[in-house]
Amino acid sequence: FHKIYDHCGDAETLEYYTEDYISHDRFIGKQLLVQKEKYGQAQIRVKSITGVKSNAISYKSSNTSVAAVSSTGFVTPKKVGTATITVTSKANKKVQAKYKVTVKKNDMVLAVGFDMYDNIKYYVKKHEDGTIENSTLPVSTEFFSADKKVAASSDSADAITSNNKIIMTSSNKNVLRVTEDDRLEVIGKGSAVITLKTADGRWSYSWKVTVSDKQTSFAEYSTGFRTGRGIDEAREKDGWVTKL
Repeated sequence: FHKIYDHCGDAETLEYYTEDYISHDRFIGKQLLVQKEKYGQAQIRVKSITGVKSNAISYKSSNTSVAAVSSTGFVTPKKVGTATITVTSKANKKVQAKYKVTVKKNDMVLAVGFDMYDNIKYYVKKHEDGTIENSTLPVSTEFFSADKKVAASSDSADAITSNNKIIMTSSNKNVLRVTEDDRLEVIGKGSAVITLKTADGRWSYSWKVTVSDKQTSFAEYSTGFRTGRGIDEAREKDGWVTKL
């Protein structure tokens, strides 16, 4: 996690894979640091200890080849496997607590870049037969994994895998509905919380999207090259309107 190959740079300084978009770099960097905190290290702390004369404790690993533990309870992963860390009172060795540590292969998705809409402009379209169509917007994604820069792009056939398939949900289907092909369908004005998560559940991100008459805009990160204004201009040229 301290250095995720050349494209991500140094995780401590949040200097990441491109020089063109500083805010993008920092957004990816924030995700990496969250994953580091959650999965890349383990610090065992004793919340309380009673019935003994001293609060002094010792730590011991049942398998130091898998996970070593320091005198302060910091666990360092060594190889894939499991180990049990035993915390023992120095004043009374019968007072113990055990902590199971699992070390997994670091093949997880560490961060995801995606079209994070901040505001989406409401559009509808009326066809010649009288039917009404709601506008939809894509959510392009790119994965940053432990073993290579882009694990899979949502635009490629390789994206549908058990490990890095992105699942998208909406908290308010009356405002934004997720279609079968993973687009956001604009149903009505208001707000919805959009959540993206990987199938293995180890990466997730949620943010609020507002649908209104205002121009489409992006929040911290977007993978595409089109601006919100460009999207709206294309919609209007194609016959989409905000009111029927």
